[in-house]
Amino acid sequence: MDFKRMNDLKCYRNKLSRFSTRHTKVRPLIIIFLGSLLLIFGSCSSIKRNEKQLAQGNYDAVVNSISEKLKNNPNHKDKKQLIPLLEKAYKLAVKEDMRQLKSLQTEPNGVNSSNIYWIYKGLDQRQDIVRPLTQIMPINTIFKDYTVVLRKSKNTYARHLFDQAQGLLGMNTQEQAREAHKLLVQIKKLTPEFNGLEKTLALAHDRGTQHYGVKIKYEAGAVLPAPLLKELQWYRPGNLDEFWKAYHFGPWNGRIDQSVQLNINALSFGPDELVHETISREKSIEDGWEYATDRYGNTVLDSLGQPIKVPIIKILRATLMRSHQHKEAVMQAKIWTQNHELGTKAGPFPLNELLVFDNYYARFEGEREALLPEDLEMINNRPLPFPTDAQMTSDLGRQIKSTFTRWLKRLE
Repeated sequence: MDFKRMNDLKCYRNKLSRFSTRHTKVRPLIIIFLGSLLLIFGSCSSIKRNEKQLAQGNYDAVVNSISEKLKNNPNHKDKKQLIPLLEKAYKLAVKEDMRQLKSLQTEPNGVNSSNIYWIYKGLDQRQDIVRPLTQIMPINTIFKDYTVVLRKSKNTYARHLFDQAQGLLGMNTQEQAREAHKLLVQIKKLTPEFNGLEKTLALAHDRGTQHYGVKIKYEAGAVLPAPLLKELQWYRPGNLDEFWKAYHFGPWNGRIDQSVQLNINALSFGPDELVHETISREKSIEDGWEYATDRYGNTVLDSLGQPIKVPIIKILRATLMRSHQHKEAVMQAKIWTQNHELGTKAGPFPLNELLVFDNYYARFEGEREALLPEDLEMINNRPLPFPTDAQMTSDLGRQIKSTFTRWLKRLE
């Protein structure tokens, strides 16, 4: 490379370096400028958004939004613009609540008692939102003590709900009792110490609950087998009851809305069966290779003149001696129901349970590789003792309890 070209290249590199340095200094300024613009526009956007909410009458939205901003950042750069907006929104919200209260209080009734209470509740809660800010910045607002009017309006509202609930209970129907219970639950959330509340809640729950009287009868023989008796005597599933459903399996002195009776009509057992059978297994596998030959014993060549290889097939054989143990037990039952309120009966509904004992085991002679995968499983099994009738009775009792429980849960 000649001297002139080297100088030109050096000069170009110097220019590029100065250009790069100049832009490196400018880039942070651009970032700062853009960041400032974003902050300015973001700030303006926040103020405009609150002004729009104020113009639309969404006073509490403005109070909540600005209060949250100033709590998180007491030195907010827009504090001077935000505080007047907050003061205006607060005063207008209070003014609107007072206007509504004046209108509602001219016609005192049950429905209005609810609205009056919640308006006073809103006034008190709004004060709680703004009050902490007055400790750290100058906010021109007036706070009032709503304790007395809150307590009075809450008691009036609770009394209205209680009167409604008692009226519903007086109709003496299950559906109305459940509606009454909902009203009483509202009272409990408002004022748990309300006089007579717990007693009336219990009454509403009892009247709204569907009570089922459940009986199980054994009609399959003269004597109920002891294992089945043990299962049925312990029929007290704690998770069966629901809020509006109660199942009574023993003596019950209270109201029964619907009776359910399970009659076990038959209980039978099959014999102990043991069946033996012999099965032949065959399997073909490749066992190496050899050259193909024609009928004269000459090696067969392919189109390229190369000897053709063919696999050697080996036949594997085994004899499987399989044994099958089998026993069955069947329980047959029927369900009857009676609705005492309507005076109607329904049934019978069949409820049958089948219990099967099966066990396969085997041994073999010959080559193990000839056996199927299921054969190999049976080879690892051993003969088992046949279940006794008592064991199967107990298992059937658990099965029929489970099925009967699901059936009961579907009752209306």
